[in-house]
Amino acid sequence: MNGWIPPLSPHLFCHTRQMPRVSLRQLVLIAAGSAVTAACTTPNAPTAPAPRSPPEGSLAELNADVFDQVWVVVRDTHPDPSINLGAWNDARLQFRQRAIASRDDIQLRGVLEDMLETLGESHFAIIPNSVSGTAEANGGWSGMTVQVIDGQGIVTQVDARGPAAAAGIKTGWRITKSEGDSVDVILKPFGEPRTSLERLSRERALSGFIGGRPGMSPTYTLVDAEGAEHTVQVTFDDPPGEAVSFGNLPPFPAEAESRWLSPPEISALGGDPSKCGRIGYLRFSIWMPALSTRIDDALFEFRSSDAVVIDLRGNPGGLGLMATGVAGHFLADPVSLGTMHSRESTINFKTNPRTVDRTGRAVGTFAGPLALLIDPHTGSTSEIFAAGLVDAKRAECFGRTSAGAALPATTHGLKNGDVLLHAIGDFKTPSGLNIEGTGVSQSTGNAPTRADYTASSDPELRDAIAWIQSHPRTIR
Repeated sequence: MNGWIPPLSPHLFCHTRQMPRVSLRQLVLIAAGSAVTAACTTPNAPTAPAPRSPPEGSLAELNADVFDQVWVVVRDTHPDPSINLGAWNDARLQFRQRAIASRDDIQLRGVLEDMLETLGESHFAIIPNSVSGTAEANGGWSGMTVQVIDGQGIVTQVDARGPAAAAGIKTGWRITKSEGDSVDVILKPFGEPRTSLERLSRERALSGFIGGRPGMSPTYTLVDAEGAEHTVQVTFDDPPGEAVSFGNLPPFPAEAESRWLSPPEISALGGDPSKCGRIGYLRFSIWMPALSTRIDDALFEFRSSDAVVIDLRGNPGGLGLMATGVAGHFLADPVSLGTMHSRESTINFKTNPRTVDRTGRAVGTFAGPLALLIDPHTGSTSEIFAAGLVDAKRAECFGRTSAGAALPATTHGLKNGDVLLHAIGDFKTPSGLNIEGTGVSQSTGNAPTRADYTASSDPELRDAIAWIQSHPRTIR
C-alpha cells in the first residue's frame, strides 16, 4: 500500500500573527495503508541503553512509552536493515530525554518529528490525535493552486468553480501577502532546496500559510505580470467531492472528472482540432477505491479517442496497487511499473491489462498518445503510475517536477492517541529509477515558467496538446 500527501491540515497553519511551531516533517504529512496493530522486534538488533524509567503513571512515563513505540517501529520496519546500526541508536540517545520532559502532546510531537527528520525521507510523520479520523483535516478549498517558482509563490491553477476564481485571481499572479503577513517569511528560510524533501516542504509550507478552514475569509495581496497590485478576499469552501477514508487516517475529498476536450478549448490552447482529433481528459484527486468505477468507465469510453490526457496535478497518491489496474488500460501485456522492496517481501507492480469492459465486451487497450499532467503536488502512487508508464515508453509527462515522495508506508497507533506514519519499503522503476528524492520530470520541451502561466490558462495542457498534435493517432 502506498502513501499520499494530503492537503495540509488547517490545524498546522492558520491565519494568525502567531504561527505554531511546525517541523518540515509535519509539512509533508503523508499517509497510507492500514494501521499496524503491534510493533514487532528484530532479534539481536543493537539497542542503545535506556535511561532510568520515569515514575509509573506519570506524563513522563507516557511520553517515554510513546517515544519508545515510535523508535522501535521505525527500527523494525524501515526498509533499510542498517537503520538498526549506529545512527538510529544515536537518535534515541539524542531525543529520548527531551521527549520524556515534554510538557504536553504538542511538545512531544515536536521532539518526535525532529527525530524522524534525521532520516531525511518522506512518509515519516506524526498525525495528531485531533486530526486523525476527522473530516476537519481536509481544510478549506479556495480552488487556487500556488507553486514556488524562482523563489516566489505563483498562482498556477484557478478552478473556475472555486472562490479564488470568483474573487478574480488569475494564473501567473504572484502572491506576496496573506492577512498582511509577507510570504517571504515562509519562503526565505528555505533558501534554494537541496533535496526533493526540502522542495516539497517549501511547497507545503506555502500552501499551509495561505490555507484555511471552510468559512475562513483571508485577504491576500497579489501582483500581476504588469506589476499591478491586487488585494482580494477569498472565502474558503468545503472541498469538492465525497469524503473518503481508510483505516485510522483523516478523510480526504475524492473527486473525478472526465470529458472530451472541445475543439474551441483545443484551439484556445494553441492546438489544431483537425490534427489532434478527439482527446479524452480525465482528472481525479486521489487514488482510492471510491473512484475506481468512474476512472475505469472514463477510460473505457476513451477507447474511441485519438489521445488521452490524465491530469495528476495535485493528486497526492493513495492505494498503490490501483496504479496497476489503471495502467492496464494502456498496456496490452502485463508490464512492470516498478518494484517495492521491504524487509519481508518484494512486490512487483505488474499491470493488469483491461481488455474487457463491464458488459463483457472485448475492447482491447488504448494504443494512442497518452499525456500525463504533473506538478510539485503530484506524489506517491501518482508518481509510481507516471514513472512506470514513462519507463515503459508508454506516456509523456508535462509540468513541473513531481514531489519525489514515493515510499510505500503504513500507520501505527500510539498510546497517546496520535498516529505514526512510517515507510516500510522503497520503490524503483524497472530501469532502476528511484523516485524518492527525485520525482518525475517533463522530458519533452521545458516545464512551464511564470510567463507561461501568465500567457496561458493551462500551460501543462497546452504542451500536452502540442505533443499530441505532433504524435497523432490515425484520426477517426
